[in-house]
Amino acid sequence: MNAERGNSSHRHSEADEYWLRILTGEEAFRVARRLFGRMPSPPRCKLCLAPFAGPYVPILKMLGFRRWSLNQQLCRPCMRDLGKHRGGAEVPVSLLYTDVRGSTTLAEQLTPGEFTSALNRFFAMAFAAVDAESGVIDHIVGDGVMALWVPGFVGDDHPQRAVAAGRRLAADLTSTRGLGDAFPAGVGVHTGLAYVGVVGEIGSLDFTVLGDAPNTVARLGSAVSSGELAMSDDIIAAAEVDTSGLDRRVLELKGKAEPFNAWIERVRVIPR
Repeated sequence: MNAERGNSSHRHSEADEYWLRILTGEEAFRVARRLFGRMPSPPRCKLCLAPFAGPYVPILKMLGFRRWSLNQQLCRPCMRDLGKHRGGAEVPVSLLYTDVRGSTTLAEQLTPGEFTSALNRFFAMAFAAVDAESGVIDHIVGDGVMALWVPGFVGDDHPQRAVAAGRRLAADLTSTRGLGDAFPAGVGVHTGLAYVGVVGEIGSLDFTVLGDAPNTVARLGSAVSSGELAMSDDIIAAAEVDTSGLDRRVLELKGKAEPFNAWIERVRVIPR
C-alpha cells in the first residue's frame, strides 16, 4: 500500500512538473510552434499552432492534426499528449468573462430562432475578440464565456492581451453589430494565480482553469452593466493601465466576503 501511494505521488509530481514546463513555455511545444507558425493560416491550435485553414491542412489532417471535438481551438495530437499527463500546475494567468444580461427576459421577447441567432452573434463577437489576442476559450456555460491567457502560450504580456480583448469586446457589444443598438452584456478582466490543466477521464478530458481567479472574473464580468469593461486592481497594475478617465467602483461580488474594488471603462464604439 505504501509503495502504491509512493508511486502515485511520484507520477503526480512528474505530471505537475510537465505541466509547469508547458504553461511557462519551457516544454517541447516550442519546436512545433516554430514549425507550424511558419505555415499559413489562422485559425490555429492554441498550443502547437498547427493551422486549421490554408494549403497545408489536407496534409496535416492526414497526419491527425484535426480540431479536438471538445474544444475546437485545440488539436487532437495536443490533447492526446496532454491527456497522458492528466493534472496541471498553478501559474499566473489572465482571464476574461462575459455574459448576457437578462437572457431569460430576452428569450421571452424573441422567437427561439431569433434568440439562438442573437446568442450566436454574441459568441462570435466574444470568440473574435479573444482570438485576436491569442487567448483560449476555456468554456461556455449557458450565455457566458470564459477565456484565459497563459504565459507559456502568449508570453509575459498576457495581462495586456486580456485588457485589449476586453476593450474590443466591450466596444463590439455597444455597436450595432449586437442586438439593436447594444448587446446586453458586460465584460470583466482579471489576473492572478490559477490551476490550469487537464481534468476528467479518457474520452471526456477537459482543458480548463480552476481556482479563485476564474471565480472572481466571472463575478466581476456579471456585476457590470451592458457595454462596460470591469478591470480588477491586479490587472490594472499588471497591464499598467492608465486609470485617468476610468470610474472607481466598489462592487459586491457574489461569494466574496469583502467588497471588491474595480475600475470601470465604458469603451467607445469602434468605427466600422
